[in-house]
Amino acid sequence: MNFRIKKSFKGSLVKILSDVEEQTERLNDVKVVIDGSSFKRKETKSYPGASIREMVLNAFCHANYFIHSNIKIKFFPDKAKISSPGGIFNATMDDIMNGVQTYRNPRLVNVFDKLHLIENFGTGIPRTLQSYEAYEVKPEFKASENFFIVTLPNVNYYRIDPINDPLSDLDLEILKAVKENPGMNTVAITDRINAINPSVNRDKVKNALKRNLVNYVEHIGSKKSGGYYLRKKD
Repeated sequence: MNFRIKKSFKGSLVKILSDVEEQTERLNDVKVVIDGSSFKRKETKSYPGASIREMVLNAFCHANYFIHSNIKIKFFPDKAKISSPGGIFNATMDDIMNGVQTYRNPRLVNVFDKLHLIENFGTGIPRTLQSYEAYEVKPEFKASENFFIVTLPNVNYYRIDPINDPLSDLDLEILKAVKENPGMNTVAITDRINAINPSVNRDKVKNALKRNLVNYVEHIGSKKSGGYYLRKKD
């Protein structure tokens, strides 16, 4: 019941749609992790593919604007919920899930089509389902006589990925340096990275090695002559 952000948009439907798309994209957080085996950066949006945009467009195109209510888009830590006035128009839920197209607002759909905002081919829900094919959590669709509600799970909230850790770009550069040149000390690592990123100093490298990379690298040898190596996997 506590709102962090609450916004309402007014104006023409085209302007409102633009404002809503901008806001939803801003709230579609991206999780960045480093793959522990390849050291590659991986980015995952909370709501994958075109799912959030498709469901916003679906709400705008098929809402019953004669019902005194609003299209609402609510973001929670674990999901986004989009509700629009008006149930399914002249079709069943199975029809809609299979891409059957019906028109409650044919003129509005035609305008959005001419503006290249939609494909006008009934692919919104199938494309949304396709966006979640790689994840265990799936979208939910519920329809009553007067409302259509879509719940999109936040894949980053439900994802359990013990292999990957949220490492920074500096951490990734250090891992690459140690992998390519085993036995480097902090001075050598700093010099290598500093040539690319002048803002990196030895203190930052030492902090990263001690705090963020203890599961990936280890120091072998004495303080003067030793260096860092990748830890051997069990």
